[in-house]
Amino acid sequence: MNDINNISWVEIDLSAVQHNTKYYLETVGVPLMAVVKANAFGCGAIEVGKSALAAGASWLAVARYCEAHALREANITAPILVFGAVTPEEVDQAIHENVTLSIYDFEVARLYAQRAQNYRSKISVHIKVDTGLGRLGVIYQDAQSLAKFAVEQKGIAIDGVYSHFAMADVTLNNPMSYLQLRRFNDVLQALQEIGISPKWIHCSNSGAAAYIPEARFNLVRVGAGLIAIKPVDWGTFPPELQRVISWKTRLVSSKVIPAGWSIGYGQNYHLQKDEIIGVLAIGYADGFHNMPDNEVLIHGKRIPVIGNVCCDMCMVKLPDLYPNGTEVVLLGNQEDEWITIEDLALRWKLSDGDITSLISPRNHRLYIN
Repeated sequence: MNDINNISWVEIDLSAVQHNTKYYLETVGVPLMAVVKANAFGCGAIEVGKSALAAGASWLAVARYCEAHALREANITAPILVFGAVTPEEVDQAIHENVTLSIYDFEVARLYAQRAQNYRSKISVHIKVDTGLGRLGVIYQDAQSLAKFAVEQKGIAIDGVYSHFAMADVTLNNPMSYLQLRRFNDVLQALQEIGISPKWIHCSNSGAAAYIPEARFNLVRVGAGLIAIKPVDWGTFPPELQRVISWKTRLVSSKVIPAGWSIGYGQNYHLQKDEIIGVLAIGYADGFHNMPDNEVLIHGKRIPVIGNVCCDMCMVKLPDLYPNGTEVVLLGNQEDEWITIEDLALRWKLSDGDITSLISPRNHRLYIN
């Protein structure tokens, strides 16, 4: 589907998001938290979130409070968890908007309790436990003490506890994953010993949800998998998932340039003979990285990008003169040919999640059901 009003755009297939949500729900057999942080990895948090909820997801999750606020502003009433840090003012808004926050140290617990008591209310929290990732979270040996402290503050209601694997999506059956799982189970036992039994227990991201059944507990967090970013680094793209995102632009110039000319900044592509050179309305400011061996699809054929990618444009070597406005695929399929997220990640030396997350907002998002 083209959008004649935009010169470069991203197509997001929301029916594929719903398919992928249902696939995960059927596979894991427990409720699902749809992670729509970073604007759903560039695909649109509101639209992807609504689609996941419609397909059966129970929760949404984001990294920052501003993301949760945007979801509430879009009239999404489902439970929302914020993974990261918040300001005191954001705590007040979270209480007002019924957004669940994470506690990961004593200072944060004290802040939440104080702000909640100012409103003569309670704030719902999930305890974030560091079992080995070395990022945000209370060290697992201290989780019992933090939970006890939080309960004693009276302004806090502990609704959940969670951790995050470091290696579950890197290698299959990695010993670190099972060490973290044992530590997390130790935390659950320690909480039970002091009479704390959180309703929601979650440890699995997209990869762990699929490949570590014993880590599913009663809730899994799936983000990348919903928008068909390959959930693990090993193996091929899961055939059960449907591709969600395509990225397209247009040809804005097509002309014959004579032998002896060079192309673009740095003049590193030299013409030995007359060539047909096209200009695309896409550049590194759009998220199309300036790397060697870039390719695009035109009329179902792989077309090489030549010279350096500019801020707003790049050049291609064409087999023929094509009319201005011709559709060009940067990511996705055209006829029988594909450029996948994995292809771009390998070429640009980035993670799969980087590819979609770094597509600039000036590329219009076009939603397809």
